[in-house]
Amino acid sequence: MKKITSILVLACSTLVLLAAMNQSFINRIKQDRYFDHLNNAHTTRSLYQRIFVRSDRWAYGDLYGLCYLPQYRFKLEAFKKYNPRNSRNSQNRILYIIGDSFLADKTLAGAFDGFDNVIFVDRRFHFGPIQLDSTQQNFLIMEFAERNLNSYNIDKTNAIKADTPAPLSLMNRLGNIIFNKDLSRNLELLLFDDKLFTSIKELKASLNYNLFGRVAKEVAVSTDKKRLLLNITVDTNDTHSAFRYKTARQIDSITTNLKEAQNYYEGIGFKKVFLSIVPNPVSVYDENRMPYNHLLERVEQQTDLPLISIYKTFKTDKYNLYFLSDAHWNPLGFDTWVEQVNKTLKSDDERNH
Repeated sequence: MKKITSILVLACSTLVLLAAMNQSFINRIKQDRYFDHLNNAHTTRSLYQRIFVRSDRWAYGDLYGLCYLPQYRFKLEAFKKYNPRNSRNSQNRILYIIGDSFLADKTLAGAFDGFDNVIFVDRRFHFGPIQLDSTQQNFLIMEFAERNLNSYNIDKTNAIKADTPAPLSLMNRLGNIIFNKDLSRNLELLLFDDKLFTSIKELKASLNYNLFGRVAKEVAVSTDKKRLLLNITVDTNDTHSAFRYKTARQIDSITTNLKEAQNYYEGIGFKKVFLSIVPNPVSVYDENRMPYNHLLERVEQQTDLPLISIYKTFKTDKYNLYFLSDAHWNPLGFDTWVEQVNKTLKSDDERNH
């Protein structure tokens, strides 16, 4: 009996290890587990879904999923889905948005007035040079989370690179599978990223926080204890921090990089390039916890790019515009940004006609 048990344990361990080494399989599980809360709860589930699609990590916010503090377990609200425009009333105008996680996975096609289509390009991933349709008027919004301004340099992005990575050899692919640098994280995903363990994780997180004041290193708690914050936007040792002092030279460097990006994009055919900076949640709701560097305001004051500015609107709005347990805006914050984009673009059109 012991021998059979040992063989079964070895077989199961081997299967789990092989699954953890298969990054394509792991990526599929991540996608399904982390976005399953957006699906219809009454949908018939396959065996695969019943086994692997069970996680609370993102259903209650990405910051909750990093720290599992139960007092910040808030179900995320769904974002508004804008209806596509009537294709019969063609404007011959296309709006491109090069942005980040604040706009990823959002329905943008019908959100903006006066455009036949909206094309979102996520700068976090390889996209190469943009090929424009010269028969259309093409407009561009460069959207940045405030924290992402610090590291932006178009010369170091893939936006202007035409080369695609050379395909890996068979031996290299095998090496990447066998020596997968994410193996430990993948094993944790397979074995412990399941709703079954949520209460245990919450208990451990509560004890660490209440007894020792500790939270996960990626997370910070706001001064008023009402929300979670992304720690890199708080910790002054990190270049993304809203409280890390920025010299005039650093601001000059950021605005110079933005100007170079504007010149490049106008050079490839965009009629106009706009800049929109989304404030860090800490910049709106907890700026007084330490001396705020006012990065967003200083860049907006210095740049000569046309601005879609929302900082003052967000600061004065009486409603909460960011999730309390996530690093991003909530549906009201997103809709407020969409409204400001439409207002700015309409005003710009009126000035140019």
